Amino acid sequence: MGRQSRKRASGPEGLHRTLDRNCRGARRRVRLVVRDEISRLVAERSDEIVATRRYLHARPETGFQETETAAYIADRLSKSGLEVHEGLGKTGIVAKLEGGRPGRTLAVRADIDALPIEELTGLEFASTNGNMHACGHDGHITMALTAAEILAANRDRIAGNVSFIFQPSEEIAQGALAMIADGAMEIANADVVIGTHLWNQMPMGYVGVNQSTVFAAADMFKMTVRGHGGHGAMPHLTVDPVVAAANVINACQTVVAREISPQAMGVVTFGSVQGGSAGNVIADEIEILGTIRAYTPENHQIISEAVPRIAANVAEGLRCEAKFERLAGTPAVVNNPDVANWVSGLAMQTIGEDSVGEYEPISVGDDMAEFMNRVPGTYFILGASKEGTEGHHNAKFDYDEACLPIGTEIFVRAALDIGGMP
Repeated sequence: MGRQSRKRASGPEGLHRTLDRNCRGARRRVRLVVRDEISRLVAERSDEIVATRRYLHARPETGFQETETAAYIADRLSKSGLEVHEGLGKTGIVAKLEGGRPGRTLAVRADIDALPIEELTGLEFASTNGNMHACGHDGHITMALTAAEILAANRDRIAGNVSFIFQPSEEIAQGALAMIADGAMEIANADVVIGTHLWNQMPMGYVGVNQSTVFAAADMFKMTVRGHGGHGAMPHLTVDPVVAAANVINACQTVVAREISPQAMGVVTFGSVQGGSAGNVIADEIEILGTIRAYTPENHQIISEAVPRIAANVAEGLRCEAKFERLAGTPAVVNNPDVANWVSGLAMQTIGEDSVGEYEPISVGDDMAEFMNRVPGTYFILGASKEGTEGHHNAKFDYDEACLPIGTEIFVRAALDIGGMP
């Protein structure tokens, strides 16, 4: 497919102005128009799509604990006649669908884990187990699972094969590599991999398909600042790690401000500081948890080297020791431009040309990158905004379920157009 002509929004305000304008008509089309046979196949399952999402939403499980979720997925896939491989990366699944004619293989990936958040949405189907699908993974499962069932019923129309990858533990950036280590890519045998992430800060009815960067490289780290504790009334007899940790946190803010170009993106976030047991006791050590993010490998390396260097030097200057440990991480999610053009065309067939385009990269991370670094791929963003809800990873997060048929239809169209893959 030739290169598609697409609009790109500049900056957050420009992004939302452009997308709102583009999506006014799209919202109507999502709900009312059945364009062709493929969209009819999806529309016939619209009630089932909503029911599946709500069933999964009420039963969230966190990383590598998704046993009931995986069993539910495997059961439905098996009943549809797919070849199901379970237990990859502990709770991951690869399901293979052989088409009616020979050809290449498309992989569709969906993450399946939830977050350890107590849900406060007040929804009738809200979770009550202390976990929450607060990032839309219930929707990702629903779209891939529904697409698999539709395609299984129409396998004679597929000129090739489709592998569905249901991945655990995306939220702690460990599931993709765990599945790969267990042979998921060999089982999937994919020539191209695609996936989607719904985004409730992108207007409903818009599909974002970038030519390059989608999400940032992201690392999670732990930093331990050690000193020598003692009585709060006699700090001169201690080596205070609390003061040292505070200085380390402040000093690390200079990395992005002074070591990264003002035109580039970099983020250093300290999300947790733990230590001590009483107000009159100086602790022996402080534990800090944080993240590092950047769009390019070069800036990712600069930040990754600077943070432990600054921490060690600042702590030493205050008679303490700082130990830095990378817990997990993932490279940037970068689309293959040829696959992006192909997916963009499929999205235009689904929702209309005016509602498909590029967008500013988002500074979150996603280990979909691990699959896309092994075979060409594209990760498209699915607009899912819903008035009155909070953003991702919030206890009041929700999204417009009308986005789900859009993503499902794009997956179905992709599988029926394997011959058109780059």
